Amino acid sequence: MVPKPKPSKRDSILDAMLDLVVERGFHDAPMSLLSKRSGASPGVIYHYFGSKEQIIQALYERIRALKIQAFLGGFSPDQDPHNTFLRGCLNIYNFYRKHKREMRFYEQYEHAGFACTHDAKQEDERAKAYARCFSSKSKGGVLNEWPAEVVQEMTLNLVIRLASQPRKLPEPLLLEIAEGMWQIVKSKE
Repeated sequence: MVPKPKPSKRDSILDAMLDLVVERGFHDAPMSLLSKRSGASPGVIYHYFGSKEQIIQALYERIRALKIQAFLGGFSPDQDPHNTFLRGCLNIYNFYRKHKREMRFYEQYEHAGFACTHDAKQEDERAKAYARCFSSKSKGGVLNEWPAEVVQEMTLNLVIRLASQPRKLPEPLLLEIAEGMWQIVKSKE
């Protein structure tokens, strides 16, 4: 087995910040403890990041990119939306099961009053195509005309809540649940 490469100093700092925020919250993650946990001196930390907020933003961006990559796994714009929807449900379920710490950080970030900004210019073209496909029928997509937050609550948020449960659900059951969600949110032609 090939050993994992040692993380860069920048990644070590981000990993340590992830641990601190998950354990202690944003406001109880001092730079002195970050330095100790990451093994990087304050000078090294400030070489990579200008402030604690920049570290938190960089960690948010890293987790967001991982989440999008997992969500779009296997997606191609020319695929059937139905199968893409089912695959997306499985992808996000498995991502949330595997990355519980990251998602705890992500959720805290979104509820802590941070700006939740990201560089829209760097959005993956596949992500844009996915968003277009899964918009309402009137906007060129395949979903019904309900408000986006309602559709998200009935689909993505349900999958996320299921992934957070202690018991892992078998894939056939997840596919059955995803199929039921699809029948509810797809546009009636």
